[in-house]
Amino acid sequence: MTKLYSKMANIYHEMYQHVFDYDKEYIFYDSILKKNNCKKILEIGCGSGMLARRFLRNGYDYLGLDLFSEMLDIARNEVNADTFVQGDMQNLSFDQQFDSVLITGRSLAYIIENKGVFDTFTGVHKSLKDKGVFVFGVFEANGIFDNFNDFEQNVEHNNKKIQRISKLQKNLETGWTYDWSAKYIIEHNGKVSEFDDVTTLRAFTKDEILLFLKLTDFELIEIIEEERALTLVAKKE
Repeated sequence: MTKLYSKMANIYHEMYQHVFDYDKEYIFYDSILKKNNCKKILEIGCGSGMLARRFLRNGYDYLGLDLFSEMLDIARNEVNADTFVQGDMQNLSFDQQFDSVLITGRSLAYIIENKGVFDTFTGVHKSLKDKGVFVFGVFEANGIFDNFNDFEQNVEHNNKKIQRISKLQKNLETGWTYDWSAKYIIEHNGKVSEFDDVTTLRAFTKDEILLFLKLTDFELIEIIEEERALTLVAKKE
């Protein structure tokens, strides 16, 4: 598993608020939730709380879940509230049910085996109220492997320069998976630090992700297609 969300959590937090447009992302999820009359929500993969503070600010009954305590420490500080729990999306168990469960940041990419996807979807199903709404994004396999290129990103945050050099390698042992190796070069106050990270990610074809939904008793409502990703909205049957 990547170190980006544990030992490098602060680097993630500083970098990704410049990589993602969280205002735009919040508006996207908010429109889906309002369309489906959802107020009580669970965000899986809540990370450092960048979406959480927007959901809370706009009156949602919100709970965030993440696998990494380091991310949750930042999130609690970000929103100045403890509306977060640590847990694994493959083993969800709650005493309450939600109007909607969101898996944000395409976090499902880290579940590379079919059993893990089934366990995740089954847990989401149990965590939803009747007719509750499941919203999640995945990397789309055709788009990923048709444009399988290394890439570089550079951001500046509080007088700190962060460079990430990413290299991709196909690894098809468990499905449409690939290894992502990243070198982080941090320059701050005249000092340079370097960190290396590697993880395996999964992409999905449209047909296989729809089959996962069907086999876990979800009814598809909508698919939103992007260049290399899909966002799916489904309802608990």
